[in-house]
Amino acid sequence: MPSGHLMTMPMLIINMGGEMVYILEQRLHAQKIPEHKGLKVMTDVVRTMYYPRFVEELFKPQEIYSMQSTRQIFDRLAHSSIMRLNESSMDKLFDLMAMGFKFQIMSCCSPKEMVDVTQNHLEALRRLVGATPHLVELIDETLRQMHKAYGNMSLADCNSLRQSLCGFFQDRKVKVSLFLNDHTQKADGSIVVQGSGVQQPGQLPLGTVRYFQGGAQVQSETLPVVSAGSWVPHNGNKTILGSNLYDKENSSGRTAQGAGSAAAAPVAQTQAPGTVEANTSTAAAVGELNNLASLIRVQQPTAEEGNFKLENLFGQSIFPKDSGRQEVIEIDGAGPSAHRQGLAVVRQQLEALSVTADGTQQEDLLDLMDKA
Repeated sequence: MPSGHLMTMPMLIINMGGEMVYILEQRLHAQKIPEHKGLKVMTDVVRTMYYPRFVEELFKPQEIYSMQSTRQIFDRLAHSSIMRLNESSMDKLFDLMAMGFKFQIMSCCSPKEMVDVTQNHLEALRRLVGATPHLVELIDETLRQMHKAYGNMSLADCNSLRQSLCGFFQDRKVKVSLFLNDHTQKADGSIVVQGSGVQQPGQLPLGTVRYFQGGAQVQSETLPVVSAGSWVPHNGNKTILGSNLYDKENSSGRTAQGAGSAAAAPVAQTQAPGTVEANTSTAAAVGELNNLASLIRVQQPTAEEGNFKLENLFGQSIFPKDSGRQEVIEIDGAGPSAHRQGLAVVRQQLEALSVTADGTQQEDLLDLMDKA
């Protein structure tokens, strides 16, 4: 079985994809998009996300992609239907997806609980597209692949996988009103780790000390621990992490007011634009990204359907106010975002490496996507 960190990509794409569908569903409903068009968007995005060849490639052991490469995959997925988002809306959508999944990772009581989070996302999508048998089959196949990949994964490999995900999101600190309002996020954008929860099956009570002699346990005792009362034994129920944060009925006490009130405000640029990796590793990353992205198939809308554009997926009054700042933040949806500028730098770096050692020209990433 491959090491846990080499199986990070399926968990990353599936869970962030689930968050994307949750957000799009809420916003399409809030903006009163006709029901048949909203359903068309949801089914097309799910169909593209779980296209068999794409899923097969996704579950192959591989190093985790960079934030920019992952963003390009979701750019393609979000526009795989008749919906078109402008750059500003796509930035905010990706920020919400990233912070939603980061919150779930940080809230897991054990590394193995991330498998339940992934399953919750898949089961929610299964219910969403339940009226389309073909899509249900695609999600069921992904569930089988997931259980095959993670069902018997050791605790050490699960911990390695979680560490890889934490490293991926480490510098991603985007303020989200939903998390700020219920105090699960600090003013600097960091996630608050709760000091309470549910103990995992087989876990000894907090404060338990065991004494061994000759390889056998000879004594045990339980010492008083301040936080012991905050942890309850496992009752057999699966975690609710991975359910729809923007659904009031499933928010578990959260004061969710929809994705519009939970939209994100960029805090800081997450990666230095001028960072340049070694040529060999960059070329290898380009090849892997091209291979995976080329499997994302985009269906062209029929004349009857037509595209529709959401120039502003989120409202204008969605950014949480920072009491510690005196400046006024103005939102220019048409202007270049920090993320877009970072992508431009990365694109320039990749273009500089577009000629291989034998002098042949590599195919452009977007050209490969269009050929799918």
